[in-house]
Amino acid sequence: MYPVLFIQSGTDGVLLVNGQFCGPVGQGQAFPAGRDAEIYVQLFPFGEAPPLTAQLQLTDGRIERLAPQEAAYALIWPDGVIQLELRCAAQAAEEKEGEEEHAAAGTLLRFLGMRLSGDAQAQHLLMRPQEAPDLSAYEAAVPLRFAPVRADPRFDERAGLVRRIAPNAAVIDAALAMTVPVGQGMKRIERIEIIGT
Repeated sequence: MYPVLFIQSGTDGVLLVNGQFCGPVGQGQAFPAGRDAEIYVQLFPFGEAPPLTAQLQLTDGRIERLAPQEAAYALIWPDGVIQLELRCAAQAAEEKEGEEEHAAAGTLLRFLGMRLSGDAQAQHLLMRPQEAPDLSAYEAAVPLRFAPVRADPRFDERAGLVRRIAPNAAVIDAALAMTVPVGQGMKRIERIEIIGT
């Protein structure tokens, strides 16, 4: 599967990718990328902010280099999308706003969020607490838009687990769960499987 580069910026402007004019950044632009590629992205903001140039080097679909670290941030999703966020100097000084993509917090996402924050009550969401997965490599849980292609269809809930690979880049692994109803609209997790990206 070839990656897709999805470029976003909180600052309005126009994009150039490898020297080719690509139009306004708007809500984001998507481009196909090779598994081994060196990509240069330039953002020319409207207004007084200076232009920004970022370098993204991919090796076998993985991020080898992403610079500058203080202005370019990337997430690699399990569906092959590399989400690249560019932040101009003025924007980087401000606090990042909340994620635009929201999903209802299912049992799995609640469990992962609680476990990563150290909440002992997370065990109550599992049918067999002794089978809880090791989450020591992960920093956060996020909603996952799509399950990986190779996922077993019996899994009924999905979430993403964020694993940092550089100060400004992270991989999102897929966490899939089979849940069972336990009455009063509640579900418990029967089985969890984590599939690396």
